[in-house]
Amino acid sequence: MFARKLQILALFALTIVGLIVLSLPRQPQLLLLTYGAQKQQAPIHPPPQNVVGALGQVSNEALAGQPTERELSASRAMRLSKIRGKAEDKLEPKGSKIVLLTGTDGKGHNNAIKNLMETVQANREEYCAYHDYKYVFMNLTKHVTPGRHPVWAKIPAIQEALDLNPTAEWVWWLDTDAIIMTPEIDLASHVLNPEVLKTRIACDRPIRLPNGKPSGLKASCNVDVNMIDIIVGQDHHGVNAGSILFRRNEWSMAFLDMWADPMYVNQRFERQEQDVLNHIIVNHPKIREHVAIVPQRVINAYSVGGDDMGWVTGDLVVHFAGCWVNSECNERWQDFWNRRRVVKATG
Repeated sequence: MFARKLQILALFALTIVGLIVLSLPRQPQLLLLTYGAQKQQAPIHPPPQNVVGALGQVSNEALAGQPTERELSASRAMRLSKIRGKAEDKLEPKGSKIVLLTGTDGKGHNNAIKNLMETVQANREEYCAYHDYKYVFMNLTKHVTPGRHPVWAKIPAIQEALDLNPTAEWVWWLDTDAIIMTPEIDLASHVLNPEVLKTRIACDRPIRLPNGKPSGLKASCNVDVNMIDIIVGQDHHGVNAGSILFRRNEWSMAFLDMWADPMYVNQRFERQEQDVLNHIIVNHPKIREHVAIVPQRVINAYSVGGDDMGWVTGDLVVHFAGCWVNSECNERWQDFWNRRRVVKATG
C-alpha cells in the first residue's frame, strides 16, 4: 500500500514538472536552435577571395603584402630570375640603394581598371628585378587616418619605407595608376646621379601655384645637387606627387612630418597633399633649396597632355592622373599596357 502511494506521488510530481516546463517561453530555445543552424550552414573554410576583383578592387590577400617568388607562378618566377640584375647599371646610386614603393588601400577611382594590381605588380617586379632595385608594395589601410582623405596615407608609407630600408639612398614613390613604360632606363643615369640631376632641373622655369598661375618664383639654376632631397615634376596645376623621389636622411624624415602636419591637413586644400606640398615649396625658401623640380615627363608623364606633359615614346613612366573624369581609365590603361616595352629574358 505504501509503495502504491509513492508511485502515485511520483507520477503527480512528474505531471506538475511537465506542466511547468510546457508553460515556459519557447523563444530562448528557438534562438539557440537558430544559432546552431547558422553555425552548421557556415562553411568550415570560407572560400578564398580573389586577389583582384571584377573591377580591379584589391582583396585583403593582395593587401597583406608583396607576394614572394615562391607564391608567384613558376613561369613568372623563372622570368624574374633570368632578368635579375641584367641591366648592369654603371652609375650610382644603383641596386638596393634604390627602393620603388607603391601602395594602395584598395579603394578610389583606380577600381575601374581591370586587373590593376596584377599588372602593377608584374610591371614593378620586372623593372626592379632588371635593375636589382628593391620593390616594396604597402597596404595603405594601416596608415589611413579617420577624418583624413586616404591620399595622405602615402606620407607615413614613405616614412616607413625609409625606416625599414637602412641601406637605401633613395625611395621612389609611384602611384598605383602608373605604368613603367621603358624599363631599360635606370634611375641613376636618368635623374639621380648628381651630374645628371644638374641637367634635369627645370632651371629658370616658373614655379606654379596650385591654381596654375605663376607664383612669381623660378627654379634656381645655382643649385647644390648634393643638397637636393626631393625630386618632383610640375604640371599645369603645380607639383604632382604621384611620382616623387626622397633621399633617405633625417631632413627628409623631418620634412615628411611637416608635410602631414594636422594644420595643413585640416585646411582641406583642394588637391590635398599635392597642394600642401606646393604651398610649402613656394612659401619656404630654405626648404625649396632641397627640392628639385624637373620637367613633368622626366618622371611623371601623363596619358594625355601637351608636349610638356603627355607621354612620348621613350619616356620612363605614364601616369593616368585624372583619367576617371571621363571614365577612360580602363581604356587608356589597356592601350598603354599593350604599348609598353618588356625586358627580354636571357639564358
